[in-house]
Amino acid sequence: MSAHYEQLLGLCGFEFQEIEEERPRIESAFRKLRLGPEDTAAAVVWVQKNHDVSLLGVRKLLGAWLKEMIDLVLAKEEGKKIVYYGFPAMVRPGYLIAASGEDLYCASPDTILCHTLGQIFNKLTPLLEAGETNGLPPGHALCSLWQIKVGALALDMIPAPDAAIASSYFCDMGSKADDLLAEKYGTPIYYIDGSMDSSWGEYPDYDQERVAFLGTQLNQLFDWIKARIGVEVTPEAWDKANNFVMEYYTRMATITEMMKADPIPVSSTVIELATILPPACTGRGIPEASKALNILIDEINDRIEKGRGVVEKGAPRVMLFIGNFSDPSIARMIEAAGLAVPVSFFTAPTPKIQPRIKYESMGERLADSEMRQGLYHSSYALIKRTEAAVQNTELDGLIFNYLFNCRPVALLSHSLKNWMENQVGLPTLSLENDIYDTRGYSAGAMRTRVETFAEMLKAGKAAGAR
Repeated sequence: MSAHYEQLLGLCGFEFQEIEEERPRIESAFRKLRLGPEDTAAAVVWVQKNHDVSLLGVRKLLGAWLKEMIDLVLAKEEGKKIVYYGFPAMVRPGYLIAASGEDLYCASPDTILCHTLGQIFNKLTPLLEAGETNGLPPGHALCSLWQIKVGALALDMIPAPDAAIASSYFCDMGSKADDLLAEKYGTPIYYIDGSMDSSWGEYPDYDQERVAFLGTQLNQLFDWIKARIGVEVTPEAWDKANNFVMEYYTRMATITEMMKADPIPVSSTVIELATILPPACTGRGIPEASKALNILIDEINDRIEKGRGVVEKGAPRVMLFIGNFSDPSIARMIEAAGLAVPVSFFTAPTPKIQPRIKYESMGERLADSEMRQGLYHSSYALIKRTEAAVQNTELDGLIFNYLFNCRPVALLSHSLKNWMENQVGLPTLSLENDIYDTRGYSAGAMRTRVETFAEMLKAGKAAGAR
């Protein structure tokens, strides 16, 4: 008799032999996550409805997320030392740590849970409610991603980490919520200090003191990791970590270029799954997903050659600032409105800005790179990065779906729209949402505004406005 999860895992790209080899781990992880026959049966329907499982590459990509989820849930009982970091955060310190020792598990657990319990099982509500009753109450505009993490810990779905890295250079909520982690579980926390305090108009320039300060913080992180969990982050880890993800990002660049085809060959749900996996984890999800991308590139090529796409040829093309982490039906709603989404902030190529100083320490090299890329530079840099992204792709509009409970992003709710429309001349929909918790921001709740925007863009194209 087959187990209740076999149909779902097969749908998510697991081979029969993989299921057999991992059966004890799968069952242990599913028990901890409280996933039974009803959940897997519902997940089969949800995945078939919202993910393009006709593509083997998509099925394998979903499987890569599930394998990472299983590794996360079982990390402690399998003897791993666990380091958590948040999202958004500088991910390369996580890769450097992971590349520096054996029996380590380093990841952003809540991001993984969004893409598995959300995107695949549509079952994040119990975690959100547990987070709300265990220190992060509703109605206070608290980060729902952190509610998922706190809820998963409170429900004993994921293990408490041996160490955690808190970022104070972008997310003000993360470092405060890590205090809760320290209080409840005794987790040692390292706080990377900093702020997005560059002057308006300064980007792509930046004060070298910011590099020195942030670089020192990062170098001290590596010293702290050695003292806390006995892992020494050496310069050799730099090349090892970069090589680990190089193939993946090469494949992603190829897919990003292919998304310029008209009609767009695959849904933005596919691109979101592929884009956020590297910032979420440093483990086997990466090589598993790299194999999935190899398959997906061939499948996308085939669709382009046959002129197949997910929306009509000539449909208005919009940039979605960020894809929804937990609910693929949001992207499906946008596409059903007749909009093609070929690019997001995170898939657009990063600026080619050369360093002005050759730094020697790993921390300063990381800090300098982050300043040049702009995400943690300033609000102005976020606007200029978005401007560069829309100018790199032929677009008819922008959907700036900002998180109402994320201060650095919500700050741009009006200023980015004004800049794009008045300086760039690109129609922009400023759309309040929550990419982690869609209880109050469902596809249905946002449909009217998206459909109205879509009709405006269609009328503009028909009139030759763009």
